[in-house]
Amino acid sequence: MLRTSLTISLTGLTLIAASSHAAMATDWQYCLAPSHLEHKIYMSATFPVHGTLGEADSAFEQLLERASLPHDDVQCPRADDEHSILLMQQYTISFNQRIGNTIVHLPLKNTR
Repeated sequence: MLRTSLTISLTGLTLIAASSHAAMATDWQYCLAPSHLEHKIYMSATFPVHGTLGEADSAFEQLLERASLPHDDVQCPRADDEHSILLMQQYTISFNQRIGNTIVHLPLKNTR
């Protein structure tokens, strides 16, 4: 009985770990950084998440710095799937255009 309970518990933990890993593997994101003084939003394309949390933020920050683009805080929103992140990005674009910001698309290489 104890052995069966232990086996069921270990199997459950394995399934939880596997499902968590699968969910992480399908996460998507894009990065953006406003330049409030210039009324611009610098934005990357959407991409699947690779690496640890914050890696994309750092890579986008470095891209902006190397290009000498004045900017405020960098954000890299995440979503569970490509469709959701595309909807989030489109909302961000339309909102910022509505308030008078120019969208500047920047290439962000894979952050692996």
